[in-house]
Amino acid sequence: MKSTLYSAILFVAVISAMALLSGGCTKNYITIESNGMVNGSSGNGGESGSDTGNDNLDGDGTNLVGFHATLESMNMTRSMSPISANTLVTIFAYHGATDNATSTAPMARGDYIAQQAGMLTGVSNYKMYLSNGLFDFYAVSTNSSAKMPTFSNGVSGALQNGVDYLWWRCADYEVSGSQVTVPIVFNHSATQVVFELEAGTGVALQQIVSATITPPQTGATMDLTTGVIAPATEYGTVPASMGINGLTAQYTMLPLQTTSPMVLTLSLNLNYDPTPHEYSVEVPVPDGALQAGSSYLFKAIIDADAVTFPSVEVTDWTTVDETGNPLYPH
Repeated sequence: MKSTLYSAILFVAVISAMALLSGGCTKNYITIESNGMVNGSSGNGGESGSDTGNDNLDGDGTNLVGFHATLESMNMTRSMSPISANTLVTIFAYHGATDNATSTAPMARGDYIAQQAGMLTGVSNYKMYLSNGLFDFYAVSTNSSAKMPTFSNGVSGALQNGVDYLWWRCADYEVSGSQVTVPIVFNHSATQVVFELEAGTGVALQQIVSATITPPQTGATMDLTTGVIAPATEYGTVPASMGINGLTAQYTMLPLQTTSPMVLTLSLNLNYDPTPHEYSVEVPVPDGALQAGSSYLFKAIIDADAVTFPSVEVTDWTTVDETGNPLYPH
């Protein structure tokens, strides 16, 4: 009986998430067995002021609100998949039907851990309780077990490169049932560069020993109401190590807007020479920007003394290779 109920819950939640793609937020009333999917403590009420820090607030109502989270691939397939197990998510609930919800304090705020199939369980037995009414929901995540920087007045703390920041919003969602499940559909707020290496004429390309890229300056912030991370206009001073899988190198970074090229440094084993060959090349930034939410796939041709980039295209977000193995560890 429990497995049948769980399957029904998952089916309805996924259908609800798909409805978000056509605009708006879908509401579901689902009876959930007391099996730990949404554990928690009693409510302690909302707070006044405009602080949106990361201390949990249970809310001031009697309606139990649960969440199911998926991650959408926007650029190519518009497909969705549940976020990975053990991903940490922070969710905010504000009174809805206002022009600027985050000008006030949230009515509820809590940290959740993703379980299998994208169901979210409150950390330390957290539960969100809301009264009847309209609410604006926001969710943020690093797409890992690490916590997002604290938000204050709707703006995050300083963000870093190498993190896959996720964001979601649902405006004016009506809560009017004793148990409600809200579907979350995350999108990427950072950007990504992926280099696929191919051997040029007369070159035997064996492996990537190491790869580094010059990422943007750190310190950008996220606007909670829009999910926008303001692009950096300059590069940082410390190269970042890229994730390597076979002949592919990848890095997730903060958005960037500049006409200056990135510096890519490669150490490669070529032509069965035990001594790695070193390359340092300038990579043009497509259209002067690496946009938030986009993954840029660069084709790189390796010749004896040069690296050329015959093409770059925007593709689905790259998280795993063709065998299902992560390109880099979270």
